[in-house]
Amino acid sequence: MKKILILLLILSLLWIIKLSYDVFNVSAQQTELISSLHRIEQNNANLNDQLVALQRQVKVEAGTVAQGVQAEHDLKAIEASNIDPVVVIKQQLDLIEFMLKQQKLNEALDKLMNLDRNLEQYTLAPSLKQSLHQVIAKDQQVIQQFASDRVAQQTKVDGLIHQLDQALTQEINIPKLSSGQPQTKHFWQRWLVIEPAKQPAVALMQRPLILKEAQLRLLLAHQALQQGQYLEYQESLTEIIQLLHQIPDEKSRQLIQNIQKIKGFTVIPTPILNTRALLG
Repeated sequence: MKKILILLLILSLLWIIKLSYDVFNVSAQQTELISSLHRIEQNNANLNDQLVALQRQVKVEAGTVAQGVQAEHDLKAIEASNIDPVVVIKQQLDLIEFMLKQQKLNEALDKLMNLDRNLEQYTLAPSLKQSLHQVIAKDQQVIQQFASDRVAQQTKVDGLIHQLDQALTQEINIPKLSSGQPQTKHFWQRWLVIEPAKQPAVALMQRPLILKEAQLRLLLAHQALQQGQYLEYQESLTEIIQLLHQIPDEKSRQLIQNIQKIKGFTVIPTPILNTRALLG
């Protein structure tokens, strides 16, 4: 019996170490994503600066030339530079959509507003510029509403997760195993109850470790939710429920019910930019 308990303790310790390693990997992946985002922003800003500088140079050089010659010179300069304003705008939309997927809503709004302000610097047809201004304004409203809805939902779910984390912490600090059956029994009923001797002892020994593992998986689920990884979020909660099913007491069943509440919320879909549809 002692050997079995020692083996279970060792296996549980190794499993907790593995979960801690998984948490470290999630944090590293998040750092790498942020670095990639910064590189994309820098490359996009450099390309935008090159286009603006080129357009200014074209205007200065064409200032002393007749209107017809100037238009021809501008066209040749842009064609020679291989930079299409529509391509630059699409690249900025790519970056904005990437920010939305990463739940960086404020950065996406700022980038969209900068795009709207810089439209006048691009060599585009006046009708296309006007349409872009209108569609960008509509996209800003859509993102703002999406951000408001997400904050309200996130606040509610965060509160439930925090309550669940506190409940797990309390159960870890006060490990108590109960069957969930009514406590009031006649003496002869208690006397006639026959159970294997090893199973309650093993369950009692494992209970704090199982609860700790559930708490670590709850942390992983919370991180996945903040990053918009809803599939990983759902999988982590399912694994927590499976863990708690190993503990046959009333408190574990209550925890499972609370997990089901935060598991069943409806995901608000990330908005699709209307500006992208306009440019094709």
